[in-house]
Amino acid sequence: MKFSSFFALLSLLAAQNLLAQDGNWRIEKAQLPDGKSYDGTLTISRIGQSFSVDWKTTAGNYRGLGLMADGKLFVGYGLNGGYGIVVYKMNTASQRIEGIWTASGLDGATGTESLTGRDGNYDLVGTNPDGRPYRGKLTLQKTGDTFQAQWQVANQVYNGVGFMTRSPGGGDYLVIAYGPGQAFGVVEYVMAGNKASGRWAMGGGSQFGIENITR
Repeated sequence: MKFSSFFALLSLLAAQNLLAQDGNWRIEKAQLPDGKSYDGTLTISRIGQSFSVDWKTTAGNYRGLGLMADGKLFVGYGLNGGYGIVVYKMNTASQRIEGIWTASGLDGATGTESLTGRDGNYDLVGTNPDGRPYRGKLTLQKTGDTFQAQWQVANQVYNGVGFMTRSPGGGDYLVIAYGPGQAFGVVEYVMAGNKASGRWAMGGGSQFGIENITR
């Protein structure tokens, strides 16, 4: 495991945190995957190395946790506890996929995770925020615009939904949110000053909704 590359990604996330758009936002334009519109507000707040996001919308109220990378805020949200977000950076040189993750109940602390494998089947080695290591497997299945994910770690199974996104600085990110049942989802906001354009997907979903916000 190349810890130096983990630290480089952590430094990238920390630097982007300084540019985070904390505060109150208004949903300017939003649609569910079925095309129906909704509106509302959200609040983004710094918490440790992460961000909490609190939505109040005409489509429901949700809470989430996010990580910043390359000017994008990636958020995993849910109706209940137990949700989280993982941001993997694709490293083609080492043929390794390296990630940072956080989850509800960790007060913004982050862990790391490294994947090796191909064709949607990966072995993983991770480190919890308290330094404890773990191992497991991750499988990905393409479903339309999204991937359905399943981790198997220490006799526990975690289900997720995610997608690929291009880094402005080059390279690709694989972003996956996870949670209980299908009452969770993943969001990507491309931050641009006092505006952000967003897309999102629900657990089990194969299409994107959109959510553009302003303040």
